[in-house]
Amino acid sequence: MLTILTLIPIAAILLCLIVFKLSVAKSGAISLALALILAVAFFGITHYGIMVASGKALWLALFVSLIVWNALFLYHLVSDFGAIEVINDGLMAVLKDKFVAFVLLSWLFTGLLQGIAGFGIPSVIVAPILIALGFESVKSVSASLLGHSWAVTFGSMGAAFFVMQGITGIPEAELGFPMWVFNVVTRLLTGIGVCWIYNGAKGIKKGLSYVVPTSVVTAAVQYFLIRFGMYSVTTILTALSGIVFMFLLYKFRERFKNTAVPPEHGNTVVNGRKRLSLPQSVLPYVLILILLLSFQFIPLSIRQKVSIAPNFPATATTLEAAHEVPAALGYNPIRLFAHPAMVLIIAAVVACIIYKKTGIWDSKTYSGKVKGAAVKTVKKGIPATLALLAFGHTSLIMMDSGMMLILAKSIARLTGNFYPFAAPFIGTLATFLTGNNTNSNVMFGEFQYSVAQELGLSGAVMSGAQSIAGGLGCAIASTLVLMAALATKQTDKVSVILKKLIPLVMIIVAVMGIVNYILIHNY
Repeated sequence: MLTILTLIPIAAILLCLIVFKLSVAKSGAISLALALILAVAFFGITHYGIMVASGKALWLALFVSLIVWNALFLYHLVSDFGAIEVINDGLMAVLKDKFVAFVLLSWLFTGLLQGIAGFGIPSVIVAPILIALGFESVKSVSASLLGHSWAVTFGSMGAAFFVMQGITGIPEAELGFPMWVFNVVTRLLTGIGVCWIYNGAKGIKKGLSYVVPTSVVTAAVQYFLIRFGMYSVTTILTALSGIVFMFLLYKFRERFKNTAVPPEHGNTVVNGRKRLSLPQSVLPYVLILILLLSFQFIPLSIRQKVSIAPNFPATATTLEAAHEVPAALGYNPIRLFAHPAMVLIIAAVVACIIYKKTGIWDSKTYSGKVKGAAVKTVKKGIPATLALLAFGHTSLIMMDSGMMLILAKSIARLTGNFYPFAAPFIGTLATFLTGNNTNSNVMFGEFQYSVAQELGLSGAVMSGAQSIAGGLGCAIASTLVLMAALATKQTDKVSVILKKLIPLVMIIVAVMGIVNYILIHNY
């Protein structure tokens, strides 16, 4: 009975968004109301527990909103000043094949960004660029979300990997190999998925000759990085090797084609109107990469000191078998030299300075564009924050009331010896709700490890499946989908995006389940 009840808020989110096509804010509010009613009536959450969960949700909304608002402002700024148009022309001067540009940006460049920062930054930056290149908006958002998901576990300088390792106590080297196996599978399949998003079966047919050899090269690079314990830079260097290889492969093939010489791109004057140069246009994005990387060299002790993080007390439900939630000390810290918002702020300020120094616009026009970007940001940011509050509350209520744990235990009991096949679905589901692979690992890392031990199977393999599958969940996580939709003015298309992504993610997770079942019985 309780298991069925835990499914109601999840089903409500999907039905409201996909079937009834309600707004994100309304869908979140309905799901939250149902979660609250069920948590109080059947799962024994107390008023105090609701207050604590709400406090966590408010803090998470602030954490994510700082990224959303600053990403929105930077996007509107560079767009209104014409920088995206210049980047578009410059990119197509290098990559004349739009299909290659689509796959490279959405599958590999997003992976590079995820390796450095994550937190929704890959899709927020790449999706608008794809749209500016002329690709359909839903395809652009969907591809950037799916394309970056392979890079999540070892992304953000290895954050989710180290969390899983810390929770389970599995030695890094022992955990690294099965994660590498799962990551090879997901990287290949997300690449194929991006090709499908581009043009269905025809896209896959054209893309296999790029995706397969690139996957082989990146698999080899990642293997040696993990072998030598370079977990923090695994995703960065793997994605970078893929970008370089795929670009060289494209150029090699272009040499044997008789193509006309393309027109020049990136001119500073078009139809009598001056515009930004390519270096001026890309500088804010280059600066983002440089800052994100440079912040990693600041000693961890300093980064941890310059931070703000609330403490939340422990709570427990009133059921006979009470669900106890441990105290959360230093909950999701906002670190000055680690949070992506700081990088986005600096990039936006530098962009303002650059655009002013060009002298292309007079003071009145320049001020109007900056104010216009700010107004657009506020209009889009307020609904986004409200939606984040609703979804964040739903997730925290489900976690702190024990609903998610009951659901996971029920799946484990029902599947029995076939649990290794079902295990990846739990990791993906947790990320779908929380919007974060690290949170997914915190919720179910120890649980997945314990189930494997009870079945007499490898805890390392099961934990690897949990984390990589949790990374895949970032492709459909409500908060990340919302962020990408906001950055591209596609909030009315969230249901369409999820319709496109959920079947693809479920297929990949099912393949992961098969790989997990085979690997865990032969490891």
